[in-house]
Amino acid sequence: MKRFKFEIVFLTLLGAAFYWLIHDFNDWVFKLSEFSAHVNWIYLPAFLRLANVLVLGPLFGSVATALGVCLICFFQGDPLLVLVLNSLAAALGPLVSLYIFKIFKGREVHISVLSDLLLLVAIYSVMNALAHHSAWAIVDPDQFLSVSQLPIMVVGDFTGACLGAILFSALVHRLGILNFVKQRVGE
Repeated sequence: MKRFKFEIVFLTLLGAAFYWLIHDFNDWVFKLSEFSAHVNWIYLPAFLRLANVLVLGPLFGSVATALGVCLICFFQGDPLLVLVLNSLAAALGPLVSLYIFKIFKGREVHISVLSDLLLLVAIYSVMNALAHHSAWAIVDPDQFLSVSQLPIMVVGDFTGACLGAILFSALVHRLGILNFVKQRVGE
């Protein structure tokens, strides 16, 4: 049991660091497709939020994402309230999406089924954009540049998360991720 706790804590911290790095990578690679400082037409880390929850479970996956967002906000010099609300929005989007998926399909997501992942991505793209825009309305309404900002964020999250879902689906069996998740569920 101690090995499992160390493993999940390590993977949670690794998930946070990876999220932060991919966010910075996305800013660098897709700078030209940026709509604003917080909205991009392609946002690769969008799927990492879902992957964290799918692989690490709702609690540790949410913590990994929230910690990753905290790192981003900290190094950008964001105020504490922005850091907290952005972290909550980033963690809430995947959780609400999993819940909606379960209601819609009547079952859990099968992480090795690409159609499940793509449906989850579609739900998530909307839920994440709504969660973030709600948080921004509270802490920084100046971030709203135009009416089209929300749909652009949905498209950016969808595009990035689809790319991630396709890659995740291709790697899930090869890297033993499915076995890891099955072991966690069985415990």
